Amino acid sequence: MTPRPYRMARRRETTEENRLRIIDAARELLAAQDGMPKFSMEEVARRAGVARMTVYYQFGSLRGLLEGLCDSLAQAGGMGHLEDAFRKPDAVDALDEFIAVFMRFWESDRDVRRGLGAFAVLDPEFAAVLENRSGWRRKGLRVLLDRLAKETGRPKRKQIDEALDLLYMLTDFHTYDSLVDSGRSTGQVTKMLQQLARQTLA
Repeated sequence: MTPRPYRMARRRETTEENRLRIIDAARELLAAQDGMPKFSMEEVARRAGVARMTVYYQFGSLRGLLEGLCDSLAQAGGMGHLEDAFRKPDAVDALDEFIAVFMRFWESDRDVRRGLGAFAVLDPEFAAVLENRSGWRRKGLRVLLDRLAKETGRPKRKQIDEALDLLYMLTDFHTYDSLVDSGRSTGQVTKMLQQLARQTLA
């Protein structure tokens, strides 16, 4: 290998290593009990052991960092399996799987999600990122409800918006977090919400 390609390959490796270190530092800060007041690009850089400009180079802004963190959480939390739900031939089974995927997702890195939610109350950039991500869940539920209305006749077309609001609430992180904090396992919460979803549609 000539020196130039080697240097370019090594630079790419270093860039990826820095990106992972920055994401890990952001996760640690959000998960820490005392992390909220300290969360900033500067504090993330300090914890990651990189220069502040390295964080800006990697992500461009605080919002870019949060988007990168959310992408990392989605990958680690198994959101890639969400496609399996939409491939189910039966619409009710598809909704069950959709709920199961999100419950497993909420369980992974739960402390980080709590930190994100708490900071969203204080910072509009956090709030905007989470609202955008939640919009994807709402769109997915809308697709499933349209399928259900077509295949089963329930909910009725005029009731889809109401059913969407209820299912959106049932599949929210705060709903999951509250039910798990009451001593239930992820599997128990999943079955409970699947049953409630069916009752909502009935």
